[in-house]
Amino acid sequence: MKIKILLWSVASILIIGLAAGAYWWMSRPQVVTFSDDAKVTLLAVQYGKRHPLPTVKASTTVTNRPAARGRGMPNTTNDTLVLWVREESDSGNNQYHNFQYYVYDKAGTACVQTYGRNYSGGRQGNGTVAVQLDAFPRRQGKFLVRVQEQSNNGQEMAEQKFVIRNPARGASTQWAPDSLPSTQEDDDVSVTLTKLAVGADMPYQRDQDDADDAANKGVQAVFQVERNGKPVTTWQPVSVVTTDATGNQVNGWISQNNWQDNNDTVTYQYGLWPDEPAWKIKFEFSQQSDFAGNELWTVQNIPLQPGRQRDFNTNARNNRTNAAVAETDLNGIHLKIFPAKQFTDAGQNNYMQGGLMIQTDPALPDGMRMTLVKLTDDQTNDVGYMDYGMMRNGAGATAVTTYRYALRELDGVTNLNLTIALHKSRFVEFTAKPAKQ
Repeated sequence: MKIKILLWSVASILIIGLAAGAYWWMSRPQVVTFSDDAKVTLLAVQYGKRHPLPTVKASTTVTNRPAARGRGMPNTTNDTLVLWVREESDSGNNQYHNFQYYVYDKAGTACVQTYGRNYSGGRQGNGTVAVQLDAFPRRQGKFLVRVQEQSNNGQEMAEQKFVIRNPARGASTQWAPDSLPSTQEDDDVSVTLTKLAVGADMPYQRDQDDADDAANKGVQAVFQVERNGKPVTTWQPVSVVTTDATGNQVNGWISQNNWQDNNDTVTYQYGLWPDEPAWKIKFEFSQQSDFAGNELWTVQNIPLQPGRQRDFNTNARNNRTNAAVAETDLNGIHLKIFPAKQFTDAGQNNYMQGGLMIQTDPALPDGMRMTLVKLTDDQTNDVGYMDYGMMRNGAGATAVTTYRYALRELDGVTNLNLTIALHKSRFVEFTAKPAKQ
């Protein structure tokens, strides 16, 4: 009897130990690591309107970091899925680190990208970060999240993945797709969607080790466009928003437009998961040339002055009080052009030899765009330029926006001439089932 009791005691201890070990194994934090010893740890998964900062001690495996502090991210109006993660990297010696997050379905047929927001006060690449998921495979019980590190040494997509239990899974309605071709109109512009397909190759490889990874794939759409009943090739999509019946929404960036035989083939990221019966895809179409006279403003002899590149952003923030060389009112917007700068601190091979700023007051409303139609020097030679982004100052009705352009080919230039267009976009929405490329 004593032997049986002893055996049962040993067996019970083993069972309890195995159960404890299994519980520890299942409840251990999920960690993604990189070849440079950087790592990202999943701390908490929250679904709802409140997203308090989780309590976590700093890790000492890379370097000592301050513990998370703060009150968490602001409350959201709707129930929102948020992943709290701890980002850790060796940011010494002016090392740059940034992490991006990609949400996949279990089969890896598609993904969407999102970013972390730092609420812990740590340096970029080090801190407790809230990753808000506005799109994820809501019909699945679990889905995957991959992490990509970007640093001075390049980019690395981790093989490890976070496995997320879906707290928002539930019954959803299903949308019925329209058959293609499908035509939608806005004002005087008519757009016909003839093809929508997923799995299109993108020019930029986010996962450089796997060309077939969903992070490297996009959506291809083919359009025919008419204005006032006549085919035109001067209008093209510049933005796209995709939604589905489960509540997902994702903004896409358009990387390619290719016109041939009155067909515009467009490739963009990101779409959603293609097993849905239908997507709603809202495109913003913007005119690229042949603007009406009342949409144009031409200014001659804009002086090109010496300046420093490092002051360019500072001037953009403070240009409410800077003196403009020309200003006018166009389509309800007050426009100002400031003296162009030729940078004295830019290297000879620097892509940015100078800068130009144009201000709109108020900020352009949704559906209105500004296009730099032509830029020449005082000898009517074309001057090279590229969009350098915009800066918004103020809020609400008092907000103004400064559009910045990087300039090239400035040797011997003393003055600039430019023509800009201020014009309204057209918006069309389709309900379609994406095919496989």
